[in-house]
Amino acid sequence: MPLVSPPPPRVQQPELIDSVEPPEHDFAAAFGDIARVNRFLGGTRAVVGALDGIFGSLAPSSRPVTMLDLATGSADIPRAIVRAARRGRWGDRTVRVTAADNHPKVLALARRLCQGYPEITVEHADVFALPHADDAFDIVLCSMAFHHFATDGCVHVLREMERIARVGFVVNDLVRDRTARRLIWGLTRLLGANRLTRHDAPLSVLRAFTLPEYEQMVREAGISGCTVRAVPFYRAVIVRSHLESP
Repeated sequence: MPLVSPPPPRVQQPELIDSVEPPEHDFAAAFGDIARVNRFLGGTRAVVGALDGIFGSLAPSSRPVTMLDLATGSADIPRAIVRAARRGRWGDRTVRVTAADNHPKVLALARRLCQGYPEITVEHADVFALPHADDAFDIVLCSMAFHHFATDGCVHVLREMERIARVGFVVNDLVRDRTARRLIWGLTRLLGANRLTRHDAPLSVLRAFTLPEYEQMVREAGISGCTVRAVPFYRAVIVRSHLESP
């Protein structure tokens, strides 16, 4: 019977992109790497696929579906969502996405990259002090941010997502795994990723949670009706959806 290696211990060492010190060109290159990882290693696909189910629970309407993307980074996933909506993935439903982050250099990058996307508004917001009212958005998203938080921080953000979302929310993040760390270490070097990415990507895996840990967060948050599942390339998604009243 094959032996299964236990996950490595979780570490909480800060990543370079958590700092404001690196120059803007490094941030641009690093978030370009993150966008490519999301696109080719399943992060974007996981979010858009989860949205298919949530859109199916929406009552028919001509109004845009409103979304909030927390810790948006360069807003690559909001842009992918807008492109999917423009192609008619969700029928005639259009989207309006608020892309929120609290890092000044990252916000400047997101604003620049979202030119040509009038459906996206970029705003400054801290995930631990959100200014939004209850049920302010139809759907709330958070991608590749939970591994930056402690467990109690993740539980807090889940409760806030549940509070702000009228219909559902999606969390997309990494799964802590020894093989995943080795693969991303090699891939970032093979593909000549930016120096921030080469440092942060393997560390991100070690800062991430396991699937049972994500499930425990949902229980601690006291949110029913969530699904927690693994998706390809060492990712996990947490999805909450309920039927919207007509």
